[in-house]
Amino acid sequence: MLRWLVLLVLLGNALLFLWYAQEYRFADTVRQPDIRPAALRLPNELDASEQLVLRPRECGYFQPLESDYEAERLLIQLEGYGVDLAYEKIPPVAQGWKVELPLPADADRRVALLDQLASLGWVPESRDGALVMGVYPDDAAVDKLRKQFPDDLQSKLRKKVNTIQSDAFRVTVSYLQGFEFDQELIEMVATQWPGAQFEKKPCEGVATLKPDQ
Repeated sequence: MLRWLVLLVLLGNALLFLWYAQEYRFADTVRQPDIRPAALRLPNELDASEQLVLRPRECGYFQPLESDYEAERLLIQLEGYGVDLAYEKIPPVAQGWKVELPLPADADRRVALLDQLASLGWVPESRDGALVMGVYPDDAAVDKLRKQFPDDLQSKLRKKVNTIQSDAFRVTVSYLQGFEFDQELIEMVATQWPGAQFEKKPCEGVATLKPDQ
């Protein structure tokens, strides 16, 4: 008889425990907020009043690199960083003013102009239909040059931006704002490509994309 009484008590405790467990689970389920993420929508599914906010991007480049082969080597090293990559030849750099004197179309007038310049001590180089009188660092140097010529030649002198073309290349990178290359990479680049450095720049233009292999 005592054995049956103990079994009944144990059974009652088990039933009571199950009841409490069910009640707690139900109450906990009711209290939990709905944290399911909103459904993903494409840009063309947005309402007219909604705007798609894009995370800003930053850009930079590693330069100078001696050849497109070296640029390609570095580009491969950077592929694991998950940034947008391209390489290009370094664009011409403006440096000072090139002063020119247009050559007359008439042969006799051209000879007369060359003789006049020779009498002033000038034997300029002829290039692209003009006589190159030299390259000067700033406006003050150009004004000093003009004073060496008579009035009739001063009015004909013209200055153009002097550009220096580089044979070197650079690797251009674009990444989301907040990304930074680690110091280990910077040191690796300095070791394998002496003289090459990373510089940030405004994001503008598109470099020549890496060609398909």
